[in-house]
Amino acid sequence: MTVNFNIFKGKISWNALIHQLNSDVLLRHILMKGNIDNRNIDLSYCDETCQGKIINSENQLIGNFWISF
Repeated sequence: MTVNFNIFKGKISWNALIHQLNSDVLLRHILMKGNIDNRNIDLSYCDETCQGKIINSENQLIGNFWISF
């Protein structure tokens, strides 16, 4: 499956091929390529839409991601 990432600050977008969907894998990709200032981020994901939100420590939406198969 492919995860498509979008970080609003700096308009950073990229795709990553992953074999298992879990928060550790997603966080690793976000921290490595997302140019995130604060490592304290939360993720939410909806199984129905295959879309997720990337939220910072101040509960602000800083990006999103979606899965394509």
